Amino acid sequence: MEKEEFDLEQNHLTKTYNKLLEMKKELEEQIVALDEKASDEKNDIHDNIRLDYADYETTMETLGELEVWNRYIDTYNIESNSLGKRLRTVNKLLESPYFAKITLQFDPSEEPESYYIGRAAISENGYDQMVIDWRSPIAEVYYNQENGQTHYTVDDREIAVDLKLRRQFELNKNELISYFDTQIAIEDPMLLQSLSQTRSDKMQAITATIQKEQNTVIRYPDVPVLLVNGIAGSGKTSVLLQRIAYLFYQKRNTLRPDQVCLLTLNPVFRDYIDNVLPDMGETNPVTLTWQEFLEMVHVPFTDSEFDFTEAENLEKIHNELPTLTPEADDFFDITQKENLIMSKNEVLSVINQFRRFPMGVRLIQTASDELEHIAKNSLRKNSNNNEDGSNSVAKSDSAEENRIENDFGGALRDIKRCSFVNAMHIAQRILGKTDISAAEWFYTKMELTGICDRNMKYVMIDEVQDYTKAQMMIFKKYFPNARFMLLGDEFQSIRKGTITFAEIEAMAKEDKKSFVELPLMTSYRSSPEITDMFASILPEEKKMMVSSVKRPGEKTLIKSFDSEDDYYTELKKLIKKYDKKEGLTAIICRNEENLEKLIAAFGKKAPQVISGHDALPQSGVFLIELTFAKGLEFDNVILPDAGPDSYPDDELGNHCLYTAMSRATQHLAILSNGELAPKVANK
Repeated sequence: MEKEEFDLEQNHLTKTYNKLLEMKKELEEQIVALDEKASDEKNDIHDNIRLDYADYETTMETLGELEVWNRYIDTYNIESNSLGKRLRTVNKLLESPYFAKITLQFDPSEEPESYYIGRAAISENGYDQMVIDWRSPIAEVYYNQENGQTHYTVDDREIAVDLKLRRQFELNKNELISYFDTQIAIEDPMLLQSLSQTRSDKMQAITATIQKEQNTVIRYPDVPVLLVNGIAGSGKTSVLLQRIAYLFYQKRNTLRPDQVCLLTLNPVFRDYIDNVLPDMGETNPVTLTWQEFLEMVHVPFTDSEFDFTEAENLEKIHNELPTLTPEADDFFDITQKENLIMSKNEVLSVINQFRRFPMGVRLIQTASDELEHIAKNSLRKNSNNNEDGSNSVAKSDSAEENRIENDFGGALRDIKRCSFVNAMHIAQRILGKTDISAAEWFYTKMELTGICDRNMKYVMIDEVQDYTKAQMMIFKKYFPNARFMLLGDEFQSIRKGTITFAEIEAMAKEDKKSFVELPLMTSYRSSPEITDMFASILPEEKKMMVSSVKRPGEKTLIKSFDSEDDYYTELKKLIKKYDKKEGLTAIICRNEENLEKLIAAFGKKAPQVISGHDALPQSGVFLIELTFAKGLEFDNVILPDAGPDSYPDDELGNHCLYTAMSRATQHLAILSNGELAPKVANK
């Protein structure tokens, strides 16, 4: 770096930082002034408003005054939220104003223009951009990594430019540490520096180091089904979160966080990623595990942690339900606080009035309207009879409707929600069994009532290879208007009976939905030595496509022991060694049985155990089952049970071994008390 150029960049950073400080002060003063003004207005409302409901005219005047004051308050709230959001952006940029710079020439006759790229955009006067957002169209040039003639896209229109400079910065607030002018991202010093950092209990955003193949996924046009097929360590989850942030930016006027659903495997993983989007200035979407999804849709019981429902059973429910003849036990009595409103036989009688419709949504919804009408008439008739049997003076229709809704709202709500349908009994009749899974129950409920979420616009599923086809059928039916982004690695499928990528594509084609599969074949997480180790398990054609970022690493430690004493001595030595290092060290056990054996052997000196509902520690050594380690990454990994019993030489065993080894970023140790698993025995 030339000193003159360095000084120029430092001067620019200083000016930008000082301007941000000025903006911070101005915003804080505006917020204080607004709060004071709002407080004065509220006191004025309290002192001057007259709540008078003496007659219709004065009531309307009172309501009019309240409406005016409510508008004032709404205006203050909108302005306060806007100022607060802008202040949060400024505070975020004060941590590091930008991370890159591009110099572009739009026309040979014009001078090149420079743009500084940061985690968020900020302008000095509402027009001149001090920092542009990494998600803006022009920032695409930075991530394309092509010096010279290139382009970016705005509203489906390509803008040709000549990229003269692509510069990355290492900043600490208002101090320029260094900068790098780069072209090929795989050699970027910023990327290598990022990859060499120790891992923590939280995932970090990759905004400054997004690579070209990752950028392709992040900015890919909207399609109904987008499948990202990436090897272990290729940044699938990071890419997913960056794409969510990108969508929020691109559709900031039409897309809300509650219209995006992110499905994750376990709470540990959700806790691991929950700071990434807020660090980019965005709100986390709805984030659910399978169990939490079942709770959200009010399935009255839960299965085991994993769903093992056969997709064929759901297909059978779909095909045979329309042919089913309703019977009384297909329905529940309609009650209000234990008082019978309509018996299930009476419900069946109403259902039979509409038997021109097959069993399904149209029949149940039509019957529901009729049941509500009958129930209201019955309740109205009963309420108009005094205890002596004489008719009471008729009340106004609206007053009577309100009274019925208040007194019998529970029963009427159950009718509107079709809660009178006994989905369990209907599923049992169709499937010919008494043990019905949560997926079978809920699918039957959807087929009968049409219950779904039409508001959801995007459903993102991470580690999709660990879901079953039945679960995917549930999500597809419950979120009918959503676009799906699915991320996974078929070789990390560690349970039997899960969906294949071919089945995902077939499901999309059955629905006549556009399907796109994008690859991510570079491992950024693991050192070259670790990448070579887990890639060696892949089929030859897949192995040939894998690459890794070249950086210093250590050879994988592989040891087997004939003596149990020697085995535990080595294990304790490794734990002591890694405990002195920074970052996280995970002792990954294939299953709960193996984990319990280690806990018993270590006794009171056993490392901390992380289960499905625990957050990761910030540093140190801990024990964790492979099931809960999926999707996570650790500086050091010890596989203490790498024998053929835990990792047999079959598809599932090899998938588990590949997944376990690929959690490591810097150091990997593979141990076995006895012979080693076949795939590592000769390494």
